[in-house]
Amino acid sequence: MPVTAQELTQQLLAWTVANSGHEAGRDYLGMSQIYRCPLDLYTELLTPGRKWATEDHLRFYAGYLFGRDVKARLAAIGHLRPGSERELVARFDTRFRGHTDGEVGDDLLEIKSTNQHKLDEIIAGRRIPDAHFNQVQVYMAHGGYTAAMVVYVARDTNSIHVVRVTASLRVQERLNMKAKVILTHLDRQTPPRCKCGRCNG
Repeated sequence: MPVTAQELTQQLLAWTVANSGHEAGRDYLGMSQIYRCPLDLYTELLTPGRKWATEDHLRFYAGYLFGRDVKARLAAIGHLRPGSERELVARFDTRFRGHTDGEVGDDLLEIKSTNQHKLDEIIAGRRIPDAHFNQVQVYMAHGGYTAAMVVYVARDTNSIHVVRVTASLRVQERLNMKAKVILTHLDRQTPPRCKCGRCNG
């Protein structure tokens, strides 16, 4: 019996959700999330297994597609170091981890897909979002990099913009201390103080 259009839609969505490249829950503190509120991160670690909406998985999958495509383009022009993706694990606690997109020469590679409006804001402001800045700083700290190439690609226009970020030991020390504090609170089962003003309780 041939598949119906509705069945095909449901099957495609189900496959995309299952292959969005995003874990339903983590049992570690992700380096890419270190910009978030300590209490928010603590709560997520305490109750792993967060369920994402289908729309979230579709966004994650789109990011995965653009990341893979940018790496293919970098490889084609001879700037992606083959097999350079790495899992990073903090020496002070193996529960603080991250996964890199690879390397461009000796620099860390980080790929971000966005939209043209947000890309225009990044270009006009001449600085990358704090979340991305903090992420590459901890990646550089634990990967031994002195600089990072952050490649932005707009999903709606395919525009490309690259920003080179250099390592800041002061920022790295602050973020590592933040991770240590969160994990210490997790061990003690005592919540850290909310820093964002939006956490419940």
